[in-house]
Amino acid sequence: MVRETRHLWVGNLPDNIREDRIREHFKRYGRVQNVKLLGRMESPSATTNGSANSGVCATVAFMDIKSASKAHNVEHVLDERTLTTEYYEPAAIPSSAGAPSAGSSPAGSGYSGSSSSVNSTPAPVSTSRYHLS
Repeated sequence: MVRETRHLWVGNLPDNIREDRIREHFKRYGRVQNVKLLGRMESPSATTNGSANSGVCATVAFMDIKSASKAHNVEHVLDERTLTTEYYEPAAIPSSAGAPSAGSSPAGSGYSGSSSSVNSTPAPVSTSRYHLS
């Protein structure tokens, strides 16, 4: 599960979308640091209309986590398309990839875009070492 960050991955964008339009759409939730278009994502399981074509995707980096959280917890519609959002760590998306991998998705490939706990804290990582003899 990816923890809440100030970075959002946005999917199912219209084909003719531009970075400035994405910035304009998301700035209502807070200050946007940058927007990057990533291109088309093909995923048959990601659509609800049966089409394998799920649109263009992008990343949106907000200046703070609260703004990203507000944007993530709202349903977005742009040009009659329902957008999907997921939190991501910038290192989790290679520049040539279109979407977070299943390992970096908050709940795997069936993620619905909602968050169950906005103020959750990740569990501490154990640093114990085991030696086998």
